[in-house]
Amino acid sequence: MRKLSIIILVAIIGTIWSCSSSKKSFESGNYYGSVMQSVSKLRKSPNNKKTREVLSQAYPMAVDFYRDQVNRMKNSQDRFKNGKIVDAYKMLNNMHDEIRRSPAALEVIPYPEDFYSQLKYHTKEAAAERYTAGEEALAMGSRPYAIEAYHHFVNADLYEPGYLDVKNKIDEARYFATLKVLVEQVPVPSMQAGLSAQFFQDQIEQFLFNYQENEFIRFYSARDENLKDPDQILVFQFDDFVVGQVNNQERIIEASQDSVVIARIPKSSVENQTQQEQKVTVCHAPPGNPANTQTLEVGMSALQAHIDHGDKIGSCDGATPSPSNSNVSVPKEEYINVYSTVKATFRENTRQVISRGLLSMRIMDAKSNTVVLHDKFPGEFAWINQWGSFNGDERALTQEQLNIANQRPMQPPPPQTLFIEFCKPIYGQLTSKVMSYYHNL
Repeated sequence: MRKLSIIILVAIIGTIWSCSSSKKSFESGNYYGSVMQSVSKLRKSPNNKKTREVLSQAYPMAVDFYRDQVNRMKNSQDRFKNGKIVDAYKMLNNMHDEIRRSPAALEVIPYPEDFYSQLKYHTKEAAAERYTAGEEALAMGSRPYAIEAYHHFVNADLYEPGYLDVKNKIDEARYFATLKVLVEQVPVPSMQAGLSAQFFQDQIEQFLFNYQENEFIRFYSARDENLKDPDQILVFQFDDFVVGQVNNQERIIEASQDSVVIARIPKSSVENQTQQEQKVTVCHAPPGNPANTQTLEVGMSALQAHIDHGDKIGSCDGATPSPSNSNVSVPKEEYINVYSTVKATFRENTRQVISRGLLSMRIMDAKSNTVVLHDKFPGEFAWINQWGSFNGDERALTQEQLNIANQRPMQPPPPQTLFIEFCKPIYGQLTSKVMSYYHNL
């Protein structure tokens, strides 16, 4: 029951809003809008008295409004007055058609007027006035006037499709309105063996020959036999380029890290000793004879020197003390950390393969052979490979250095790939410049 009440309430609100909407349009002087809204409402609520009243008042006032417009335009000096008269008659016929399709609206307006005969006559007149304007503009002999003529002929064809020879006139005006640009790509001299600029040149031509930002700009290839007399010549040429310039760098870094735990030793072994007397067991590898290891006890002050040349904490045989009688209960041993500075020699290798080029773009006036625009677009691509190695304790290295140490030397991409890569930023600059230059030309 509650759901039904909500539906009824929504319907009532819709009815009130619709009636109010058509009335507001009427009161604001929008008689056409008031008529159309009233007719639409009467299709849903045929017996709505307020809507019927609004329609009965709005329709005659809308007819008078557009008739007055027609009479004023007929007496005006407006060159394209027939087009505006056509617009007025279309509005009158729209109201006629909508009322005829609504039985309830027909009860209010039994005899809506149609103006189709008048519309037909003035539509032809509107096509004629646009056709005449197009011919006059085309006769001026310049590209801006040809663009104007094109739009006049298109409008004439919209008013009356196929009016006289308007199709041919549209083609003629479009031809003279279009700036015809011949594209020339100068071959790249001294190309390396197996290296070709054809891919990049094909990309440029694909962009230009599919250019649609300005309908009155067309780019032509030198192979296009349809181009007889270009207006401009667009020339692309590499002024300079280099592919695969190798730069090798090596950097040696002495790395160190303080306060690193290098061992844990029994607390009892140093508990009753002074700092000078404290001893630590190390496995000593004599310089020049590292295989002849010896177990030594060294003072804490000498420990760092032994670690620096490769000695390890603990005995050489790896033996640890154990109780002689397994039944004897041994107290749990406490251990202390031994801190020291760890060191490593890190060798970082970087191979950088540079490829770069400079593309020149010139726009020339084909008639005077003068340069209209000259611009240059640089491009660069750097392929980088890093790898490394180290001697010493890896804990002395940063995470980045460890990552580099895990890399291996790699071969750079083939020259053709490097050429394509440095051309990518050039292509972006070039297309942006072309679009900005020709957008409003």
